[in-house]
Amino acid sequence: MATVNTDIRDSSTSPTVFILGGAGIALIWALMQFYVISWTKIEEVEASRTVDEEERVGLKTGHNIAVLEGRRAHAVVQKELELLKETYEAIFAGAEAFLRAEYSICAIFVLVFSVVIFTLISVGQNTTLGFLTTLSFILGAGTSIASGYIGMRVAVYSNVRTTINAQRPGYEACFNTAFRAGSVMGFALTGLGIAVLYITLLVFYTQFPQDKWILMMDCISGYGLGGSSIAMFGRVGGGIYTKAADVGADLVGKVVHGIPEDDPRNPATIADNVGDNVGDVAGMGADL
Repeated sequence: MATVNTDIRDSSTSPTVFILGGAGIALIWALMQFYVISWTKIEEVEASRTVDEEERVGLKTGHNIAVLEGRRAHAVVQKELELLKETYEAIFAGAEAFLRAEYSICAIFVLVFSVVIFTLISVGQNTTLGFLTTLSFILGAGTSIASGYIGMRVAVYSNVRTTINAQRPGYEACFNTAFRAGSVMGFALTGLGIAVLYITLLVFYTQFPQDKWILMMDCISGYGLGGSSIAMFGRVGGGIYTKAADVGADLVGKVVHGIPEDDPRNPATIADNVGDNVGDVAGMGADL
């Protein structure tokens, strides 16, 4: 009686093409949406002339009041854009500094826990399983860190452009910018996670015969452990920072100085917005 060969090594490559192709399409789509978002530019401030200089030139050359008022309005817009750019750079610098500090602690955790995983599994099973599980754990942690960082960069990059588009008539421009930013994060991070996980599976299954695939899946479980560990740091650490900055900004603003929430005169507003990005966005990106 003929036997049927069910070894995946001899099967068609269609699943691999389908899975990696889908992940590639997701990454390409995310890049396309990010490119569309980049069409919104932050205008550079024209500092060559002040409003007073424009008025003097206008009066000497006989320009009418309407022209001077238009130039004055243009100068006000440029000043607002300058303040917007300054705030954007401050939020970006704060988010970058927080994630750098948090991920440096995460790197130490990953290093120490990798040694623990390798030691325990090597003693209980063998060094091959210990090495593969540890490698899977490191890959999962690295993917989660990359996802959180990409999410933060996309969010901060898109926030200021959503603000600029919100000043235009209607809601379509700002809504589409925010929606595209969410799609960049969603498609890029899930595509990245699927691609890394499936490539890890392709590498691991060459080390196991088919009757030992249960052991292979035990090794792959380290990928989820690594991703979940970093996601916990991102959600808990970023969440605590977010709430501390939010409450601190409210107390010093509303209670002490009696100014509205998110008032630009309150320096704690920057910390509050940094917390929104590193807690909600980067933490959620690590979860994805």
